[in-house]
Amino acid sequence: MTSNRPRPEPAPTGPRPRPSEERAKLADEGRTTRRIAIAAIVVALLAVGLAVVRAVLPAGSSCQQASWDVRPGVSDLPPGYTLSASQYDINRQQVTFLGPLPADETSTQGVVYVTVTCFDEGAADAVARSEQAAKDAGQTVTPRDDLGDGGFAATDEGGSNFIQLRHGDVVVYLAGSGEVEPTDVDAIASAYDKALGGDGGAAAVGTPDPGLVEPSDDLASEDPSEEPSSAAAVAPELEAKLPAEVNGTALTIDSAAGTDVLGEDQSSRAIAAALRSEGKTAADLTLAQAYDETQAADLSLIAFTVEGLSDAKTRGIVLDSWLSASGSGVTKSDVELGGTTVTRIDYGDDGTKDYVVTRDGAVIVITSADEALATAAIKALP
Repeated sequence: MTSNRPRPEPAPTGPRPRPSEERAKLADEGRTTRRIAIAAIVVALLAVGLAVVRAVLPAGSSCQQASWDVRPGVSDLPPGYTLSASQYDINRQQVTFLGPLPADETSTQGVVYVTVTCFDEGAADAVARSEQAAKDAGQTVTPRDDLGDGGFAATDEGGSNFIQLRHGDVVVYLAGSGEVEPTDVDAIASAYDKALGGDGGAAAVGTPDPGLVEPSDDLASEDPSEEPSSAAAVAPELEAKLPAEVNGTALTIDSAAGTDVLGEDQSSRAIAAALRSEGKTAADLTLAQAYDETQAADLSLIAFTVEGLSDAKTRGIVLDSWLSASGSGVTKSDVELGGTTVTRIDYGDDGTKDYVVTRDGAVIVITSADEALATAAIKALP
């Protein structure tokens, strides 16, 4: 196993992590269909405005201390939340809060990331630009004039929640993973508002305003017992190329666009570069994944398509950039499994292997340490 391999080894059980933390959001560790994982927080944070935060030049110790010295009261934090880590940069403090431990092993612990930045100038403009960026990204945005000198709350399609608030030149950015309740993000924002001299703001995000008129019965569903429909799949045709069951194990299937999967890590940039070399962008890349939500089966499948690109060229991008199959110490060979010729990628260790097959316009990667299970998955392909 080479040290520069971009894909981390998986835990002894459960589906293999994606090639980088930024791309792990495709499955969110198999917990909820079409949910984005904690790593997606990084992309979402950029969407709501961290991208507009410039590197603030030191203008004396007062601004730096203003960001470094902010401490929310422990009693003001939501129950079960603890400080995990802190980092201090020039005029900025970054803090991570961990939520209560989940009751079961298949759930993921909630995380809230907080950045406190002191601006030498332009703090109000930074918040305004962040709010507009969130709207441009299609997020649900709510003004939060009750917090400090103003701010906003935003929710993305993956269920992650964000709040930004400003006190003078100090701006606080909060981002909660999909496992975190909106009210918990709001409570932490309230704690920071108090720490900065505010009153903690108004009701939590998502709490109904008693002054609002209840929806009319005319807007209700004709069938009250009817379950709400799930969010539409990003790529239903691609999802249909993956098996819903392998060896009696039901698989959850979801899909994502390349723009939601690729981040700024080295591996993602390599994939983006490979796409550019073919005249394509991340928007042309689509992925679908099948996995066992219980994490009992050591198996996951990912299907890839690139709009307007041949199967052979798509396969080359998957092998060379996504899987790094051409890396030192990695061997690939054509083998026959389940009556199908596939390319087996062996990373030179005793861990999982990848099996690549082209089927009906899609390049599919089957990942497992159990070749018999991988063979069953190949046979189960529609």
